[in-house]
Amino acid sequence: MPSSRTAEAPLLRLALADGRPATLLLREDSTVLSLDDSVVSSWDLAGRPYALVRETGTHRRGLDGGLLWKREASADGPRLRRRLSAAEGEPVVEAARREAAGALAVLRSQGEDSAVHRLATIVAMNGAALRADAARFLAACGPVGILPPDQYLALVVRVTEGCSWNACTFCRLYRDVPFRARRVDELETHVDALLAYFGRSLALRRSVFLGDANALCLSHDRLRPLVATVSARLPGRPIHSFVDAWTGGRKTATEWRAYAELGLKRVSVGLETGDPALLAWLEKPGSPEDAVALVDAIHEAGIAAGVIVLLGAGGERFAAAHAARTAEVLSRMRLGPDDLVYFSEYVDDPDLAYGRRAAAAADLQPLPPGRCREQMKEIRSAFRPADPARPPRTATYDIREFVY
Repeated sequence: MPSSRTAEAPLLRLALADGRPATLLLREDSTVLSLDDSVVSSWDLAGRPYALVRETGTHRRGLDGGLLWKREASADGPRLRRRLSAAEGEPVVEAARREAAGALAVLRSQGEDSAVHRLATIVAMNGAALRADAARFLAACGPVGILPPDQYLALVVRVTEGCSWNACTFCRLYRDVPFRARRVDELETHVDALLAYFGRSLALRRSVFLGDANALCLSHDRLRPLVATVSARLPGRPIHSFVDAWTGGRKTATEWRAYAELGLKRVSVGLETGDPALLAWLEKPGSPEDAVALVDAIHEAGIAAGVIVLLGAGGERFAAAHAARTAEVLSRMRLGPDDLVYFSEYVDDPDLAYGRRAAAAADLQPLPPGRCREQMKEIRSAFRPADPARPPRTATYDIREFVY
C-alpha cells in the first residue's frame, strides 16, 4: 500500500497482514504505531515501550519494567488504576511488539529503510531483552521515588539520594534510603552511566531533574559544583528539582541566580498547607512564611516555582483552615504563568504515623475524593493571583500514577 508523509514527521500508512489499517509515526524522539485508530503504542528510540493504549485502558511502562494500568472515569464507573509487575505486564508489552513485527514485515517489502530500522529495534526488545534492559537501568540510575507530573519524561540525575528530612508523617517514599550527597567525581561517573544507558533514547528526555527528594537542600558551596557538572554534561536541557521551604529558604536570591545561570528553570516546593497548625501536625519542617520567602527569592532569581498542596490533609478537623490559609499563602507568593500549583490528594497509608493517628481520631480521617475536589475548588476560588490576566497553571498530582 503506498505511504504518505507529513512535513512534521514521517507518517506511514499501511495495512497489516490481517487487514487492520495502521499508521506509523517516526518522531524525532519516539516511534508511535496506531492500529484501527484505537490501539496506540509508543516506544523510545532504543525500542523501549513507554505508553500502550488499549481498549481496556492505558498502560504506562517504567524503565524498571513495572507497568501502571489506568482507565479514565466514565458513566460506567470511577477512574481506576493498578500497578502491574513486569511479569503481569509482559503480555501487553509482547502484544505491542508483535504488532510492530507485523508492521515491520509489511514495510520491509516497501523499502522504507528508516521505518524498518526503527521497527527492527523495537522487535528486538523481546521479554528477555527488556528484563536485561531494566537491570541496566537500575544499575545506572537506581530507583526513582517521585517526580512532579510534568517531569515524568525528564532525565533524572541523582545528585543526592534519599530525603534530608525523611520524617513527614504522610510519606514513606525514602524511608529505606539513607540521605547522602554525591561527590563531583561520583556524579561524573553517574552521568556517564546514564548517557551510556539512554543512548539515542535520550532524545525523549528533554529536561533534567535533579534527584532525589530534596537535592537543592545542600549548602551553596556543596551544591553549586554538582549543578555545574550536570549543566556542563547536559547542556541546553532545562533543569528542575525539589526543595523544602525550610532549607531552600536559607539560600539568597543571589545564590539562586547562580543556579538560574546554570539552567535551573523550576523548583518544586512541598507547601502542603498554608495552615501552620496542620503543617506542625504533619511534622513537616519549616513554616508557610518560609515557603513564601523561598518563592520570593527564586522569583527574584528568574526561576519558576511549582507549589504542591496536599488535599485532604488533616481531615475535617483542619479542612476549613487548610483551605483558607493555603489560598492566602498561595496569593502572597505572587505566582504567575510560568509557575505551577499542584494539587495532590492525600493517599491513605495505615502503616504511617499519619494513618495511625487518623485512625484513632474520627475527625482526622482523610477526606473522600469528592470532598478533596471540593477543597481544591475552595482553594482555587479564594486564591488571588498577582495578575488575574496571567495566573499560574494548575495540575493534579496523583502519586499513585507515577511511573518513570
